[in-house]
Amino acid sequence: MKILDNEVNFNFFDADNMEKFEKECVNVLNECKKEKIKNLSCSEAIRCECKIIDKFFNNVFGEGIAEKIFKGKCNLQQHIMAFQDIVNEKNKIKEDMQNTFNRYQPNRKERRKSIKNEKKHYIR
Repeated sequence: MKILDNEVNFNFFDADNMEKFEKECVNVLNECKKEKIKNLSCSEAIRCECKIIDKFFNNVFGEGIAEKIFKGKCNLQQHIMAFQDIVNEKNKIKEDMQNTFNRYQPNRKERRKSIKNEKKHYIR
């Protein structure tokens, strides 16, 4: 998977990877909601939010990946774009997984129709 033109080795189908990803997403949301960010100057708030996202990337993809992706810059727009890219990729994978599961589980209405048709054949 690519994040801002940097290849990372990550598999959303791996339960351990997904668990780590989900935990760190919650951490990002909790950290961004803290009151301390609201009382900072604009430049300090940008640095703080970039550090939160850096921590997310390092915890999910391995230490040092944030430096590789962002090259030490605190550009909030880039950080948010990278974070959105990974969340969008996760949502795409989740949708693909759900479609796969649905293919192998016929819906309830079809099962009922099938059962009714089988009963009709036995009654005649």
